[in-house]
Amino acid sequence: MTNDVEKKEDGAIFDLKNTQKLCDMLMQYPRYQKMGPEGIFAIVQKARSVGLNPLDAVNGSLWFTPQGKVEMSAETMNELIRRAGHSITKDKKSDDNICILHGKRADSGDTWCESFSIEDAKRAKIYRNVWFTYPRNMCFARALSNLARQLFPDVIKGCYVEGEISDAAPLHEERGVQSLEYVDPPIEQKLVSEEQVQQMKEALSLDPEFENRFRDYIEKKYDSRSLAVIPESSFEFLYERVLTNVNKEQTQEA
Repeated sequence: MTNDVEKKEDGAIFDLKNTQKLCDMLMQYPRYQKMGPEGIFAIVQKARSVGLNPLDAVNGSLWFTPQGKVEMSAETMNELIRRAGHSITKDKKSDDNICILHGKRADSGDTWCESFSIEDAKRAKIYRNVWFTYPRNMCFARALSNLARQLFPDVIKGCYVEGEISDAAPLHEERGVQSLEYVDPPIEQKLVSEEQVQQMKEALSLDPEFENRFRDYIEKKYDSRSLAVIPESSFEFLYERVLTNVNKEQTQEA
């Protein structure tokens, strides 16, 4: 019995040392230094606990928030749940205003239903920016996160979905936002299309370090790191800036 305990402790220490070694290596690259040693360590450690490739995690599957929590993309959360053999079904009543999800565990057969609506977002004072453009996706992400915490906590291991922690009221109060009351989106403010978002993502993927800086700029200007909050009127200017900087970085590296 004692030997088994010692082996587990030795294994845990070995894993911890490997994690620290990987984090130290990543911190040598400018593109990851922005995350800081604490952020990289938290992401890599969480990635290993949920069964994700650590490099995939630091490159967009997981995020470290200023509150010390780890967020996960909705796509990754959905993938992990299904990879574990569990099922998620979207109710036919779901639309742009509400998402209703039914979950079922593969091992016990336990079921649970969760929903999230635009009204829920307004009550939580998070209905702004990307919610105007992609309400269906945002409702799905929040409903999925709620469902996962209730039915699949062993899969997500304490992770929240992207934006769930960083969009919470206390963070915005720290940033000096005076009011979080819901207001209708300005009619004249048309946001970028899905095609434009994808176009910007493809350009930024060529230089992850610059992508971090660009998303920092977006967050300061539009209060969100999502590319979907960029006004359509600003897209061409920002896209040209991205291409210029990416090409510049690639030329310097060559």
